[in-house]
Amino acid sequence: MILIKALSAASFAASAGLWACLAASARHFQGAPDEPCRLPMTLIKPVKGLDDEMAASFESIVAADPLNTLQVIVAMESAEDPAFAVAGTFRDAHPGRDISVVVTGPAGARMGKAHNMIVALDSAKHRFVLFSDADTRMSAPLLADAARAFSAGADAVYAMPYHAQAVDSGGWWFMIAFNHAFCVPVALSYRVGQLRSFAGAFMGYTREALARAGGLDVVAHAIADDLSLGLAARSAGARQELLRVPVRVSETGTAPREVFAHLAKWASIVCWTYPAVWLIAPLFNPTLLAAAALAAAGLRSRGLALPGAALAAALASRVVVAWLQDRRLAGYRLGVWAYWRLLVADLGALLFYVLGLRSEVEWRGRRYRLFLGGRCEVVAVGEGATKL
Repeated sequence: MILIKALSAASFAASAGLWACLAASARHFQGAPDEPCRLPMTLIKPVKGLDDEMAASFESIVAADPLNTLQVIVAMESAEDPAFAVAGTFRDAHPGRDISVVVTGPAGARMGKAHNMIVALDSAKHRFVLFSDADTRMSAPLLADAARAFSAGADAVYAMPYHAQAVDSGGWWFMIAFNHAFCVPVALSYRVGQLRSFAGAFMGYTREALARAGGLDVVAHAIADDLSLGLAARSAGARQELLRVPVRVSETGTAPREVFAHLAKWASIVCWTYPAVWLIAPLFNPTLLAAAALAAAGLRSRGLALPGAALAAALASRVVVAWLQDRRLAGYRLGVWAYWRLLVADLGALLFYVLGLRSEVEWRGRRYRLFLGGRCEVVAVGEGATKL
């Protein structure tokens, strides 16, 4: 009976936590200054292979920077990469802007993305350096808010990645993984001084902060460059700020097999990079806690009222909080009934929880072996590897 009551109480607490997270997000993500970005900054985009919206992602940079303050560096390992032509077309279409395409050469033993970042940094002209993934859309409010934060004394800035509204089942899985898993506690954790959501979708550092953190070489062999660099900067005393504007992300490959492989890869990266988070994650899911309480009550022939109420509260909170969050932070106008998928996703997450124990992942043509703490070792390179 004690176990059933404890699990039910934990579920009620976790449901309340969802509402607290929503309130924190609503308070924090208030938008950016009305004026466009005026601060000279360098934007580095490390790429490998073609993403579905790569050309649009590049063009969004120009649209977001009407005053032409950015130096833009698109970095990739080879001119044979299909992204090279897209990047070159983007550069040539805007001759009045400081846009360059840097070929970084083979990554060797380095993590591929980190290698592109390290080499591209040598060409950066400005004190403030931004990094952004190829699958993101830049916006004027996002750049303006980064400039505001840096001008106010921030050493490092991070935007919360928010996935584009889903148009198919695969998109929904990505939307759930980003918006209704990763993003849920971000604002609240920041407000209590425990920001750990250092997402490479959009992050920026002063050169001094990078130097104090040990430079980009600290992530040369890290599978999660964003988290590892963020933690290094935190340890070095950097003033880190969560921006008030999320960055839009749109993942490539929404076929069921591609989505499954992508999410399984993320699961392994989280497990091996931040095992403490991995271990306690299920304890913060109200649906799983209530389901466990209900199962325990059924097995012991005890009353189902308390765990049943906990499960009802968990399911309702999960759906309504997600619906409200999407409306508040991204302006999505989906019907609340569309979020039934969350109820399946929470149970399905248990499968990815187990898959996270795998110590090898494939990522954009390379296979990596993972070690505790997030260190990675290249074990295979070639076109035969699945692009993830």
